[in-house]
Amino acid sequence: MERVEELGSRIDASRWTRAHTLIFTSTSLGMLIWGLEAAIGPAGYLVFHRSLLFLIAYYALDFIGDIAIGRLSDTRLARKGAFYLTMSLIGAGIIILGVDIALTGGSGLTAVLVGLVGAALMKVGIEGEVPVSLSFLAESAPASARNRVLVLSPNFNNIGSALGAAVLYLTYTASNSYVYAALALIVVAAAALALTLAVRLAMPESARWLLEKGMRDRALREASRLASQPASSVSSVTPTVGLGGRYAFLVALGVSQYLTFGLMAYTIAYFYYQGATIYFIMLVASLGAAIAGIPAALLPDIMDTRNFTLLAYGGGLASMVLIAAAFLAMGSHGFLALFYPLLFLNMVFSELAWAVRTVYEPVLFPTSIRATMIGLVRVVPIAAYDVSLYVTSAWDEWQFMVFNLGLWGLGAAAAAAWRLIGYDTRRALLESASSPRPGTRPGAL
Repeated sequence: MERVEELGSRIDASRWTRAHTLIFTSTSLGMLIWGLEAAIGPAGYLVFHRSLLFLIAYYALDFIGDIAIGRLSDTRLARKGAFYLTMSLIGAGIIILGVDIALTGGSGLTAVLVGLVGAALMKVGIEGEVPVSLSFLAESAPASARNRVLVLSPNFNNIGSALGAAVLYLTYTASNSYVYAALALIVVAAAALALTLAVRLAMPESARWLLEKGMRDRALREASRLASQPASSVSSVTPTVGLGGRYAFLVALGVSQYLTFGLMAYTIAYFYYQGATIYFIMLVASLGAAIAGIPAALLPDIMDTRNFTLLAYGGGLASMVLIAAAFLAMGSHGFLALFYPLLFLNMVFSELAWAVRTVYEPVLFPTSIRATMIGLVRVVPIAAYDVSLYVTSAWDEWQFMVFNLGLWGLGAAAAAAWRLIGYDTRRALLESASSPRPGTRPGAL
């Protein structure tokens, strides 16, 4: 019987195939919907008359999808099967939220509660997509393309956010209505979901997952779509950090990047500004992150991933220092013209930091627990973000800036520590990079 690492070697050394294109398109469309959905939170916050309850509850639901769907994907549903569950939840949420806003305009307690149900279903489905998508990409992509697809596919989240912000900005400018802006965004999300379903019906399942579960014949059939003639050799690495250390490292990176992105791209806009300015800040931030996705996809293959990590988080800290200094010198509204280019720069480094996370999270954990562990990594920053929404809502803008400085400092410190004790994962056999114990390779477990 073919061993997991033997089949993995064939997949990792493969040329790019049509099946890889389908998987990449599928996960990218899912990330695009995530970006659109990320803009729905602020849109709903304004539609439901600045209800902090809506905003906190909306983001608090993230960890349910990450843990529950991630675990189901590892144990029962596989990768493709989990996608059908996530799409069902997203579709139901879109329908409920759209009908609620259309009929009530966000007025009244009932409208808020029904809106929360729709947002809950959509949010759980979206968050469930993330660990499954990253796992699927890492398990299926050739090693020569793994880092690029693990960055380019999640970058569609930024493209979706930019598209969502543009829809909100243009609709609000034309109608002067938060309700119409939100409805326009929901229609775009529904269209993207329909396209995603069509692509996913045609793509294969994860051969690594199937073989891990003992489904050898089906695994070989799916692998034949993913493993063409070898295009490159694949090397093994020896982990220098155990699973606990990898988890702590990724949690620190996640808290730093997830919170600073959300707070600077979205929260600062709807906490401290009004009208079209809110959507323009979101648009600038999303464009900065989206454009940075191109160099972010190339750098992890060009340089040691440990150095790339240090560049991303060190640059994020430096750019946040510039934003705080500009605010301190010019005040809240006086520094807006300077804030836009500095925010753009900060989001460039935020995208590099997000690339670090998407490269490392699926590669540092073994197939049997990959989606589960990605979900467990993500729940910590998500929970921290929920708390920060409540706490920072009572702060002035300068306190908000200092908080973001501290968060970037946490990420930079974790990056420096990993540079000293961590290991490079470029073009490595997935089974070797994810080996559970330090100092072991495939076949030595």
